[in-house]
Amino acid sequence: MSELSTRGFLRGGGGLGDRRAPCMPERAGACYRNRRIPDRNPQESRRCHRGLATGIALILVLLAAGAAPLVAQDNCIACHENLDFMIGVVGDSARGAQLYVDPEEYAATVHGSLGFTCTMCHTTVRDFPHSDVPKVDCGSCHPASKAQLAASVHGHTYGTTGLTPATCADCHSDHHIRRVTDPKSRVYRLTQFEVCANCHENAEYMAKFGQENVETVRTYLNSVHGRGLLEKGLSVAPVCTDCHGEQGTGAHEIKAVSDSTGSMNRSRVVETCGRCHAGILARYDRGIHGQMFHAGNVDAPTCVDCHGEHGVQPISSPTSGVNPRHVSQTCTDCHDREGFNEKYGVPAARGRTFSQSFHGVALESGQLSVANCESCHGAHDILPSSDPESSVNPANLTTTCGSCHPGIGEGVARGRIHVVSPAEDEGSLGAVVQAFYLIIIGGTVFYALALFLLDQYRYRIVDPRRRSGGHHG
Repeated sequence: MSELSTRGFLRGGGGLGDRRAPCMPERAGACYRNRRIPDRNPQESRRCHRGLATGIALILVLLAAGAAPLVAQDNCIACHENLDFMIGVVGDSARGAQLYVDPEEYAATVHGSLGFTCTMCHTTVRDFPHSDVPKVDCGSCHPASKAQLAASVHGHTYGTTGLTPATCADCHSDHHIRRVTDPKSRVYRLTQFEVCANCHENAEYMAKFGQENVETVRTYLNSVHGRGLLEKGLSVAPVCTDCHGEQGTGAHEIKAVSDSTGSMNRSRVVETCGRCHAGILARYDRGIHGQMFHAGNVDAPTCVDCHGEHGVQPISSPTSGVNPRHVSQTCTDCHDREGFNEKYGVPAARGRTFSQSFHGVALESGQLSVANCESCHGAHDILPSSDPESSVNPANLTTTCGSCHPGIGEGVARGRIHVVSPAEDEGSLGAVVQAFYLIIIGGTVFYALALFLLDQYRYRIVDPRRRSGGHHG
């Protein structure tokens, strides 16, 4: 018997004789006085302690015999269902809790329900008592999952640290593994985020793998996806593995965002979002952004460029990047970028020219029902104005503008929405007209202000002096 195991038996007691509480024969009376085990009548007491004495005798026989083979599940449970005993064996409450196994709870697990015994996983345990047991190789039964995990961001060893981010037990637990569809499973859809948060909200742990952002889970819970999961109980709402894992296999194949094969890599993120948003994906593919994206253009916006990543919000949310308050800023993050519009033949200063228009001024004043970029150009199926299908093609402007202004005439097609300046749009004549009006309007305002100031000077300074001089005279 190992020193560790011997120390545990002597410190914790219990073992095979008592599965409920550590209790040595010479302390039997104290057990009842201190209520460490339930009250029994004298006959039951004698039977209990005869069983305990028999268990201790069995241990002594095993010690004398050297090491007896483990042939029954009860041999394992006799010790491992006693939490106090396991803590005594290892001298650490956290580790003791890991070694503790509740027989009834285990029977309800996926392995217990299939009749798996301890030694079917702990194949190296051949004697009793035994010392430290090597980690279980889950891959002996789950080779595909093992290979997927080894190739994932969680399964490979990091740099010189020699650390692996996550193991099977970190997500599924040691002995209480349940099917994914079981509400009590640690990886059940409605509570899966808690397992991810165990690591991803631990700043010290994540720093070991070069990760500084520990707000991702909290951000997700405040998103439209997270609220759908928690507040409305929608099991169809996407969870961590739906986006970061592969469709059909899920969690074991999670890759880093920088990995070109990962589901959240820029080259695949549109496809990933399209798993749920198939209709929107089809419209995006038809639009100019989708066409350019699929052609390999690195400037083409993807879903996360407009909607964000973990913190996706509904359009109605004031914090959403596509809310009427912010959508023009979201669009101009690209379309006001120096050199961007010139590169793609798009007129310059789209943001400034919109903000100075009637629509932009009204929006700035808080009128959220006024037209914004999306109102005219569309959202996911945006097309250039030269495309006959575009909502801002001259042939379609009556319909587009008429959605807000019913009965608008065809003359709207001859108007300009984004007006940079008269000088740039109309040439030198426009510049002269603009300068003339600025001079006339500015001069008139200045003249009126000068008259007002002179009148006030006369009223407050000159007139009082005159009246004062007349009185003394």
